[in-house]
Amino acid sequence: MIDLPTNFRNLCPERDPDFIIGNPPYMLRWWLLPRNPTFNVYYHRILRDDDDRALHDHPWPSFSIMIKGQLREVLEDGPRVVLAGDCIYRGPEMAHRLELIDGQPAETLFITGPRVREWGFHCPKGWVHWQDFTAPGDSSQIGRGCGELA
Repeated sequence: MIDLPTNFRNLCPERDPDFIIGNPPYMLRWWLLPRNPTFNVYYHRILRDDDDRALHDHPWPSFSIMIKGQLREVLEDGPRVVLAGDCIYRGPEMAHRLELIDGQPAETLFITGPRVREWGFHCPKGWVHWQDFTAPGDSSQIGRGCGELA
């Protein structure tokens, strides 16, 4: 854990989010740099838990710094608690799920490298592409998941 400078705690832009994930919103995302294929920096405000049907991975390597609040990160080998000041590297195939602690929102600085693969969910019968897991045409809606709604 690092002691965050005061200016890190004030990174969230004073404007509407650039992207809202989920309906109702699961996460608010602000772009701190213009989006590009090589290196992106986002500010995330996490408002509710990830879908609990399966762990997911990402299309790029990433690094997060917990700015405000705390999360429980569920991993394949068990959960860990992430507190303000904690820094976490995740490779693109690292399966995880985020859960709020005590229902309180959490805020992170989220840095990604270049896209190196597709992303999806780690289901009991194998990996499922995100477009097959979520609702057709709307990744913010609950879809067939691991096959529960097939």
